[in-house]
Amino acid sequence: TGADYWNARCVACHGAFEGSAAISTGNANGDFRLDANGAVERHGDDLARYIDATMPFQSADACKGDCAELTAEYIRSRQRPVVADGCEDSGHTYGVRELKLLTSQEYQRSLEDLLGVTTDLGSAVANNDGALGGFANMRGKGVNGATLDRYIRNAEAVAAAAVAQGRPFTCGDPADCTQRFVDDFLFLAFRGPVSAAQRAQYAALFEAYPQEGLQLALEAALTSPYFLYRIEAGVDLQTALDRGYYQGGSDPTGPAEESILAASFPAGSGHLEGDVWAFWENGGVELRFTTPFTDPTTIEVEARGTNHGAVWPELTLKVDGVQVALQRIDHTELRTYRFTVTGHTGTPAVRVEFNNDSGEAPWGPGQDANLYVARVGIATTAAAPPPEPGESPLVGVAEDAFVLTPYELASALSFMLTGSTPDRALLEAARADRLTTRAQLEAQVTRLIDSPRGRGHFGAFVRQWFGLDAVKSASRPDVPELTAEVKASMVREVEEHFFHVFYDDSVPYREFFGGEYTFLNRTLADYYGVQGNFTDAFTQTPVAGRGGPIASGAFMTANAHAERTAPILRAVHSRQTALCHYIDPPNSPIAGDDIDAQRAAAQARVAEREAQDGTLSSREFYFLYTDGIDACAGCHAKIINPMFGLEDFDHVGRLRPSAGADAVLESIRGETKTVPLSGILYGVDSTSDSATIEYAGAKDFSNKIAGTDAVQACLVRRGFRFATGLTFNDRDLDAASQEALTEAQRQAYGCIAARMKDTLQTTNESPRAMFIQLATESMLRLRR
Repeated sequence: TGADYWNARCVACHGAFEGSAAISTGNANGDFRLDANGAVERHGDDLARYIDATMPFQSADACKGDCAELTAEYIRSRQRPVVADGCEDSGHTYGVRELKLLTSQEYQRSLEDLLGVTTDLGSAVANNDGALGGFANMRGKGVNGATLDRYIRNAEAVAAAAVAQGRPFTCGDPADCTQRFVDDFLFLAFRGPVSAAQRAQYAALFEAYPQEGLQLALEAALTSPYFLYRIEAGVDLQTALDRGYYQGGSDPTGPAEESILAASFPAGSGHLEGDVWAFWENGGVELRFTTPFTDPTTIEVEARGTNHGAVWPELTLKVDGVQVALQRIDHTELRTYRFTVTGHTGTPAVRVEFNNDSGEAPWGPGQDANLYVARVGIATTAAAPPPEPGESPLVGVAEDAFVLTPYELASALSFMLTGSTPDRALLEAARADRLTTRAQLEAQVTRLIDSPRGRGHFGAFVRQWFGLDAVKSASRPDVPELTAEVKASMVREVEEHFFHVFYDDSVPYREFFGGEYTFLNRTLADYYGVQGNFTDAFTQTPVAGRGGPIASGAFMTANAHAERTAPILRAVHSRQTALCHYIDPPNSPIAGDDIDAQRAAAQARVAEREAQDGTLSSREFYFLYTDGIDACAGCHAKIINPMFGLEDFDHVGRLRPSAGADAVLESIRGETKTVPLSGILYGVDSTSDSATIEYAGAKDFSNKIAGTDAVQACLVRRGFRFATGLTFNDRDLDAASQEALTEAQRQAYGCIAARMKDTLQTTNESPRAMFIQLATESMLRLRR
């Protein structure tokens, strides 16, 4: 059988296919793993012929005839579908328990969001970044001595600057500082409440060093594993049930149903000052609403404060004489606070009090702690309806599963959708158990995706996916007008196009590739030679021949050489990025091929042609350079070289002059060459399927693939990898990292991918809706 031949002839190098895996284990070092899907994609019907002629390595006569045919049949039997079929019942799916170091960008954004950092500190630790499947990923990465030293130096610099700027607050009394640091800052920085032991440690620090305590505490916090790592380990199922996780919490049913503005406050302590009630001394006011309380009810208070050194006003809230909340108001702008009140119905008395007055003459800024209240309102609060049996987060979960704590889930969601630490609103939702139902989860997911951080994060997604940032380091000495500003604008051009299809539900994803327009600002319009009234802002602009990730200045410049274009890179990377096709790395030694001699012959043909005709066009040069080399023919003859029709862009991202129908002029080494733009894509869903697409130029190629199933499937594959750090099929496993999938993961993740694709197709091709679907899957909450 083919399996017998494989075990006898192939396993020494390629290893065995374990279970139902589509990728073999490789040799003892994990090298030479064979991807069955990729092998069939590359060789198609010629797989048996390829084995017959070249395998085993250095023993090509050892597997001829039936051996080659049956081995090829066995390899085909190991293929697995990219997206699983038959996934009607979503059930529960389980992600991977992980402890992952923050990427350099996650680290940088977290510092910015916590302490307003404006300097680039992430680059100091960027050399420790890892990647999987083309995206930043820290699985398996740790902190070595050099990196730890950089974290320490960063923490010292950040802490000193923060304290000098009064961040996260100004510090006076050690006990007060401890409380604020632990309950407020560490709650955000450690992404949840700290333990009693941690509280005691920080209290001791503030007590021992009353002057330097805040700076030292910041240094300690910013080098703590609770800050530097994403903890997504969870607790066992029984512990989660015992702790009452995911029981639904409570949510206001809507905005405040009745509000009493400051102008309507009754006489009492304080007085009206503009639109706010000013409490300058200890005291309070008593309010009574006409709307009856339900059990529970939410009370909203809109308030701000001024400080006396480290002392900020505290708002005390009482209902029928019972204290229900004590809230520190440590900001000078109005914010709305919500407090859930239980055990009260009817129309109880609501009292707002200020009881920690502090100040000194002359009562200027920083010398007087006062409380200002603009509004108090109530909204009936309903406990979240119990989830349906099939939707309950913890019903039906496997007994050996682990459940992320609500705070861990908040952290996972935030890093997945914003690339940064969770904000206060998300952590407060976790504290109130409001990440339980799909509606609660979807509300937070949508908010995160639509936030400025979310927008920036999905910009990073498209940049990493298409390798756009490579243009920023592209050196083109012959074109000084390709400035850093132009390069940055090129990247932004593609980002803005992606945002257009991502955030506008009326625009289908296919327009990312097929829209007859691009997004330009003044800098880019001047560089491209596009006429119009442009500003620094990017605007949608009809431009012939441009638009989308492939037909863009960034992609075409990044996939070019210093003095000429790179048709091979453009063909390979357009297949790999837009269609998720796999193409073997070049120049792998193959038995039976005299590669050096064949390369020498190809170089001789190039030299002969150049002696006759002068400098060759880039298209002709690279065609001749790769023609006739047996080791390269499997890819170049049908997969790469026929796609050399992407040459309408020069090596700096500008459109070349037309030379008539489907041809352009290339200027190279002082000569002008006519270059045909005809190209053929052999294989659309994969490199080996029978479908073909003929095109002329990059934009025509983009337009013709835009509506294909392959483009949608590739978005699903890249989106899943970017958001989760995982893959759902063997085809996308990262061989260098020794990734592997269990059969259960293969099936479960494949079903998630199927639902992502279904969501894409039923929402006018909305990538945003697709990511919302992914972020609300149970694999985020449940782990194994």
